[in-house]
Amino acid sequence: MAFFSRTIPVFLAVLALAVTACGGAATAVPASTTAPLAAATLIPADSGKDSSMNIAVVFLDQPPDPLQAGWLALPTGLSETLFRLGTDFSPEPWLATGAQQVDEKTWEITIRPGVKFHNGAGMDAAAVKASLERAITQNKGMETLLDIASIEVMDPLKVRIVTNGASPVLPGLLTANKTAIVDAAAAQAMGDAFPIKPVLTGPYKVETFELDKEMVVTRHDQYWGSLPKLGRIKYLGLADANSRLLALQSGDVDIAVYLSPEGTSTVQNDPNLAVKSAAPNALTFMFVNHERGAMNDERVRQAVVLAVDRQALVGAITQGKGAEAIGPFPPGFLTCDQLRAHRFEPEKARALLSEAGYRDTDGDGIVEKDGQPLVLDLLTYRQRPELPLIAEAAQSMLKDIGIRAKVQLVEQPVPAANQGNWDLFTWYNGTTSTGDPFWALDRMYTTGGSGNRGHFSSSRVDDLAAQVGHAIDPAERERLACKATQAIIDEVAIVPILFPNFNYGVSNDVVGFDEPHPVPMYFIDSNVGKR
Repeated sequence: MAFFSRTIPVFLAVLALAVTACGGAATAVPASTTAPLAAATLIPADSGKDSSMNIAVVFLDQPPDPLQAGWLALPTGLSETLFRLGTDFSPEPWLATGAQQVDEKTWEITIRPGVKFHNGAGMDAAAVKASLERAITQNKGMETLLDIASIEVMDPLKVRIVTNGASPVLPGLLTANKTAIVDAAAAQAMGDAFPIKPVLTGPYKVETFELDKEMVVTRHDQYWGSLPKLGRIKYLGLADANSRLLALQSGDVDIAVYLSPEGTSTVQNDPNLAVKSAAPNALTFMFVNHERGAMNDERVRQAVVLAVDRQALVGAITQGKGAEAIGPFPPGFLTCDQLRAHRFEPEKARALLSEAGYRDTDGDGIVEKDGQPLVLDLLTYRQRPELPLIAEAAQSMLKDIGIRAKVQLVEQPVPAANQGNWDLFTWYNGTTSTGDPFWALDRMYTTGGSGNRGHFSSSRVDDLAAQVGHAIDPAERERLACKATQAIIDEVAIVPILFPNFNYGVSNDVVGFDEPHPVPMYFIDSNVGKR
């Protein structure tokens, strides 16, 4: 699959049409490209009722309530958002049918008619208002991201959203998985039962959920779009890439998510299986713990990033199925022509360590300062199969410049990261959510950001990210995002490694999955089925 097109200017150009010189409204997003409601009538009501599929996924470690695990509810066909990202990363109507920007802080969004929740209740403007209010009151990240001051029901199929500051890309922000529309009334009535069996709008609904083991979903017969081709899907939580591969080879599962590079080669050589790939949309990198010892020194951080041979890692770790990362955003998503990047320069890295006072005085190959060797704790996790390999390679590269890295494999990366007793942590994170750079900038790189696990803090980045969030002119928004990207690189907020392809192993019996969406969030839809 070719790399996706350059999308930020496209997205912003579309949104810019929403505001005239006089502040008038215009259509801000294109007409819906989703299947019309009538499409469901083209398929007999019992079609696919007995058809089932098993899918091996990496994580089932949180209940599928979108506020707890939007990353699970959305790709498994349970939840839907008002807008979704298209294959070019521009926002498209989904549970909404369109949007108009009235002024810099006000949007009017029209709601798709005929949508039913999993319990049969109708979704209207009041339900959308209640769902979004639940999201911003119960999730700090959504409160910050959306910055909503008020939501008003204008008629049964229209809401008016007013933000605290200028919000030129609100439809894009409403693609965030935690903004998925839920039956908030059911959530209140069900209490603790709701997270396990949330009432959503997608083509499938939860039948059973067993933490870290399996989730079974069944067809939503009142789905507003094309009737799902499968009656039942079982998702199996298999954190180990080899386990997912073996389950695929044995026929226990029909699709295995996120193959390792070695697994990709194995599947390609099996006539009964195929590899389906999506272009890079996420970043593989190392978090830097800015509150920990030597990593406080920018010269040490620069030495670390200069010691990593990204080009070699792309070839060795992904077997060429990826791209070298110099900053946080993948190629084609945000184009910054003048970025000054850190390259592989081990001699310069050694010189920086010496400048910071680290020298090998005892000849053991490890530099010391004040009699203490420079030893870094490097954590990794196996759920993303390339991460332990990257950690081992980084260990060798750091040793070459005089740093000893102690690699530790952890089973639960988020709790381990939150404990803070580490210097470097290999990680995988999407950076293209909402189709706009503000999401990743705000979440991962601003002071106190919900995904800022290394506690990076820079007034320069904070200021630039805020400016990106409120800039209306597309060219200015891109310019500011590029400046923020350069600041992130300069201050070594993280150590970028590579942008990996997202590879699926698929049985030849699977249909409707020939070209996976470039965003893994849109993994399963009503068109996926079996022969």
